[in-house]
Amino acid sequence: MLRDPTPLDAVDPKIRDLIDMRLQELEGIVDDIHEFVTFIVVEAGDTIDAVDAALGFPVLTNRFDGTAYGAVDFSPSWDVLVEHPNCYELVYVLGDDGHGVTVFIEKRPDCPTELLAMCAEYAGSSVPVADGSDT
Repeated sequence: MLRDPTPLDAVDPKIRDLIDMRLQELEGIVDDIHEFVTFIVVEAGDTIDAVDAALGFPVLTNRFDGTAYGAVDFSPSWDVLVEHPNCYELVYVLGDDGHGVTVFIEKRPDCPTELLAMCAEYAGSSVPVADGSDT
């Protein structure tokens, strides 16, 4: 979970570039960017439980009606899903002031499979997991 840009050195450079771009987009619009948005990067070896703990709610469940991914009547509760060549980006707006959380999920086979499958399904992707090579 990234609340300021200091620990970005440990993040994949392509995701770091996306985070930098999102911060630049908010510059001048929001007084305190780091109070306005939190970035979560799901990397190799992370678990769904770790993602849920960072978010404060289950990522594989609609946070309004409790329906789990895979159920016939499931609909995702994120506000935006963007597919990038190396990751998915989920945006959750959590407050009336626009405060939110942006989750980047690396497209790697050692990231949570069900989370990758859900993102791929709703992004319209044919392949939910990349091989980790530069694309």
